[in-house]
Amino acid sequence: MTKSGEIILIASAVCLFSLFGVIQAEAEAPTQTQAQFHVEGKVYCDSCRALFENKLSKPMLDAEVRLQCRNQTDDTVTLTVEGKTNERGVYSLPVEHDHEDEICEMILIKSTMDDCNDIPNEGHAKESARITLTNNNGMSETTRHANPLFFLKKEASSECDEVFKELELLPEEINKS
Repeated sequence: MTKSGEIILIASAVCLFSLFGVIQAEAEAPTQTQAQFHVEGKVYCDSCRALFENKLSKPMLDAEVRLQCRNQTDDTVTLTVEGKTNERGVYSLPVEHDHEDEICEMILIKSTMDDCNDIPNEGHAKESARITLTNNNGMSETTRHANPLFFLKKEASSECDEVFKELELLPEEINKS
């Protein structure tokens, strides 16, 4: 085989492999019926009003949550997706499109427990958790995990003192946070 024949053979192989790559990328690209991302998270009842999950925390079935994205410049809402939690207190919401230039948050909407429906909004405790919904951040996984959200029980359980002792925390230290 001549030198020019080898070059043509190599160039043909490169083109053929490039074509396979394009075909595979199109097959793996999301279609209109597939979500580009899935946002997953957990909602629980904070039985101790500790502002963190502990062994007395209870997953909340059918709690209502909302994913909301807003434009960073003018604060207009660009996306709203609502959902409910399963028996483990976990939700999974499909999201279309990339939301790189937007602020996206998971927001608590409604508790299903009458004695555990206070929404935290003091100090570092928030009723929402920010989430990144873009492929332009080095994350290749399409599932995004939001920080757990919680409702506060009206009155802390009597078992909480024991939990705080096990964790070597005093209730006064937690309430000052």
